[in-house]
Amino acid sequence: MSDVETFQVEFSRALMAGDPSARPVGLDPAMAGRFAIYRNNVHRGLGDALMAAHPVVAKLVGEDFFRAMAQGFFRAEKTRTGSLALYGAGFADFVDGFDAAASVPYLSDIARLERARLEVLHEADDAVLDAGALAVFGDDLAACRFVARSACRLVGSAFPIHAIWVRQQADSTQAAPIVQQAENVLITRPGMTVRQIVLDDAGTVFARCLLDGRTVADAYDAAIARDPQFDVTSGFAQLIAAGAFAGLREI
Repeated sequence: MSDVETFQVEFSRALMAGDPSARPVGLDPAMAGRFAIYRNNVHRGLGDALMAAHPVVAKLVGEDFFRAMAQGFFRAEKTRTGSLALYGAGFADFVDGFDAAASVPYLSDIARLERARLEVLHEADDAVLDAGALAVFGDDLAACRFVARSACRLVGSAFPIHAIWVRQQADSTQAAPIVQQAENVLITRPGMTVRQIVLDDAGTVFARCLLDGRTVADAYDAAIARDPQFDVTSGFAQLIAAGAFAGLREI
């Protein structure tokens, strides 16, 4: 490596080092104070961005704990997006392995839900398929394949992540105890507002198959294998209303 490249590597290492007094090899000692200020500003900015992207995670564990967890994440991540608006990819996986968070076993899945919401918010504004476009297919609908919208994610968890997320919202009026059960959440943005709905197990299988580009017939077969009582009409209506699809693939 050139001297400049070596310095850049040293600069990055010192910037994310656990020791707050660390500074790059070769840095003029007179600049140590300025580097420390820059380091603190970078850490604060990344922490603020991560907290803005995961407000419920931060609320569940408290700001001090969250910022300590964020420091570990900064030092562990290998790559970083250039946009703070989408900062935090991989945070949920990091939380999975963060021993101090083990007492909150659903925390990483809440992080996945919040990450999905963030990605959906910033995705492209694809066209939204409406029910009227399906009427012409009649019995041929079973052979159709759908194109998933960019602004669509499906997050599954062994925990009631939707109920937990709703309970933590400032305008929440939820008072009943949260039922400890698995929840699968579909996150979409058919207009300007991010929406999320809970799908049952068969509905999740049906949605996943269609979002993966499988035919309606295949998706239906997979869904009724999970639940023979699956209502395909209701399941279809739910996905269309949520704005899950951008269009149809050619048959």
